[in-house]
Amino acid sequence: MNHRGTAITNGGKASSLKGYRNSAQGCRSRAEATLGYAIERIRALKGHWNRPTASRAPSGRKLVCLLLPRVGRCAPNPGLYSAAPLGLRCQRLSTSHLSTASVPLSFNCLLAAFVFATSASAELSIQKVQVAPPAAQSRVPAAIAQGRTLAPQAISAVDISADGKFITVGTMAFSHDANVWQFAADGSLLAKRHLPPWAPMQVATLNGGRALAVGLAYSRVTSPEPTVWLGSADALLREPLNDRLAEADTRDSELARLRPGAGDWRTGWLASHLGELFVHGPDWAFKPPGLLLHADGRRERLRYEDKNQLPTNRAMRMAASRDGKRAAFGWLCLKQPTASLRTQRQSVSVWSVNPNSPLWSAVASDDLSAPGPLNPAADFPELMKDGFRLAADEVVPGTVAAAVALSANGARVAFVEYAVQVALRTSPAIGKWDPPIHALNFVPMQRGRLRVFDGNGKELLREWLPEAGLFEVGFGGDADAVWCWPASWFARGMAGEPWLPVQAGARTVYRVDIATRTAAAFGFADAIADCAPSPADGRALVSAWSGETTLLAADGKSAGKWELNSPARLAWSGDGSFAIAGTASGELARLERDGKLSWKQSLPITELPGAPSARAGDLQSPPRSPALPKDGDYKSPAPAEVVAGLPVHQGGRVSGGEHAYVGDIWLIKLGREAVVVDAGGTSAFALSQARVKALGIERVTHVLHTHSHGDHCGGAYLWRAAGAKIVGPKSAALTLTWLMPMLTDYGIFPPRPLDVPLPLTRAGDETEFTISGQKFRALFVPGHSFDLTVYMTELGGRRVAFTGDLGFERESDIVHRCWGDAEKARPVIKAIREKLLAWKPDVVFTGHGVRPNGTEWVADLLRRSEESLAKGNGK
Repeated sequence: MNHRGTAITNGGKASSLKGYRNSAQGCRSRAEATLGYAIERIRALKGHWNRPTASRAPSGRKLVCLLLPRVGRCAPNPGLYSAAPLGLRCQRLSTSHLSTASVPLSFNCLLAAFVFATSASAELSIQKVQVAPPAAQSRVPAAIAQGRTLAPQAISAVDISADGKFITVGTMAFSHDANVWQFAADGSLLAKRHLPPWAPMQVATLNGGRALAVGLAYSRVTSPEPTVWLGSADALLREPLNDRLAEADTRDSELARLRPGAGDWRTGWLASHLGELFVHGPDWAFKPPGLLLHADGRRERLRYEDKNQLPTNRAMRMAASRDGKRAAFGWLCLKQPTASLRTQRQSVSVWSVNPNSPLWSAVASDDLSAPGPLNPAADFPELMKDGFRLAADEVVPGTVAAAVALSANGARVAFVEYAVQVALRTSPAIGKWDPPIHALNFVPMQRGRLRVFDGNGKELLREWLPEAGLFEVGFGGDADAVWCWPASWFARGMAGEPWLPVQAGARTVYRVDIATRTAAAFGFADAIADCAPSPADGRALVSAWSGETTLLAADGKSAGKWELNSPARLAWSGDGSFAIAGTASGELARLERDGKLSWKQSLPITELPGAPSARAGDLQSPPRSPALPKDGDYKSPAPAEVVAGLPVHQGGRVSGGEHAYVGDIWLIKLGREAVVVDAGGTSAFALSQARVKALGIERVTHVLHTHSHGDHCGGAYLWRAAGAKIVGPKSAALTLTWLMPMLTDYGIFPPRPLDVPLPLTRAGDETEFTISGQKFRALFVPGHSFDLTVYMTELGGRRVAFTGDLGFERESDIVHRCWGDAEKARPVIKAIREKLLAWKPDVVFTGHGVRPNGTEWVADLLRRSEESLAKGNGK
């Protein structure tokens, strides 16, 4: 075998082994899996192939040279493997040799398994234990389910300080209510606060209760990166909130998000899996690239000059040992260099903390592969013909450590690797417009590889997980066993839930014994919501979507069971004496290690006293960056008509810390029903709903999508979950479902379907439709985005148009809004002149304010736009 891992046949010709791969459904049979393991071992030992002396080879091992033609890619059908004979030569590390003739593939696989029996088997030996009978019907909603809204205090994150004295809870409460809560161990409330913008996915109070860290999925500014608050607990929960304590996630956080899925691009890839925003030990919290929070509340900037840095790049996953002395970082690694993304070779790197220094790292597996992502752009040939860059510029294969964990003292490190396909945009999307997200990381359904190392970086186990799908990993009190359970993704209100399982049918938790390479498979009644191995012993706490939380012993027997009637997030105290379960219904429960329930309480809910003041916004331009929320913002009756005599009301423009609300949400009241035009923000969704209710509206039936920028479309998925259908040109599905959030800005919004695709394909196309008894006309004018659409209707005897970000005043003409791309602007200008101006609208509602002099304003917009073209503005 040469240095590239290529077997040398008897004839001297090289035969690459790279054809063998683990695919999404492949490697089912033991024969195939054993062959896969043999090849892995060959690669691991390739540096010793040509060394004849025993002193240069691993002690007590036998080397096997597998002589085989190129093996076909592992496919769903095991029969797709080549059945060609396999030559095998075994060489003991002494001078004796053993040769065999060509024999059938299955025999060689068995022989290879025997030869490597001292190291490992290729498949874990599984013992199945059914903890609860399978439910006839799952309670997991589809990600696209409608008629569902978040519980007012749906719990999204729980944490217990290492000293066991402080319980921290994050909830999905909207901006009028507290979303971060701090309790004592006895359940008494210590403090609460709303930290903007919305959707905490991580919370932590450090030892002593003086320091707090909170990671929220959404951005407070135009740039989409999530928000992390770090500081003293008093400053964050009790004192006037200081904006300087908020930090945006790093720009390379695009490598810390995954899109797992399978099947059709419109329905099979809706999960949006986010990695940790910070990592913490008992008395510290670290947020990349260089902010360290200490237990006394001090914030320290780690600097190269001080030689005290931790990794400055953004890891996909981060974890710390329970004693806080070590941290592990799981990375997304690319198999080939790119100009736009960093090169990373290690799947995991392990560091000491206080003092901060690298200890060891594990090189990414080079034999993982998965099918490339689908190409939805092919479904939109007309836009492609018109020069819109819908397809990825480059697709780069890679490997990602999608889960990582350390044992209590860092003596064991486990992670799960998957093949990933990174779809890259390497240049501006339209004209000069180059949004900050350039990579989407697709993880096709596949079996992950579990790898376990000791504290010095020696690999102890390297096995395929028993089933396909994204899995989490963790250690309990027994460092010789690792727990693996199906992953959940932070759904952010999709289907009315804080979290959803990545695989809705995944009901099995695995406990893998490292030494024996055996695994117990514990089957539950419904999909797994969360799992928390106990730090005190070999047990684990498991929440299932059946509503039950079970304390599971290593042999599968139940040591405690609690009916919480909801999926829950779980956390253990540092000594394993008790755990906390926080449910999606808003209940918090303390569960004792002896199986008893100590207390349970529902988090109190603050009702909106009435719909807040309507703010029509600046008629000429978007408002300034929002201020932090103030008490008393939510107190007024139903919003007035924005223009007297027209049943159009302001549904957005709220005071608060989410810049996505710079875009207007227009509510069109149609009797007891309503249609919404655009839906940007998320944090004040309850506020918008209160305005709807105050207007006497019983149901919002549809959301008209003008274009796919976050301040106009970001929050539409919450309206959809509540029951509304999203209407837009069929190209909107590409940005809303597949490319989300690459082209949106303003936040990392989850993908969502387009319910009513309009038959619009090229600039100037028109169509008519009726919703809630109201007739609309849609005019397709792509240029500002792939899907910009103008909607026209008659209300109160006047002609009304909703134009999104087609254009504004002064230099913000159509050419400018097409990002300086004159070729995109010309057909838009033509369509607006011939079809919107000719229609003579009385009132125009733009994406940022209303223009009551509709026809005059459109004419002026066209004049300025045509002057720009004449001056050569735009390419």
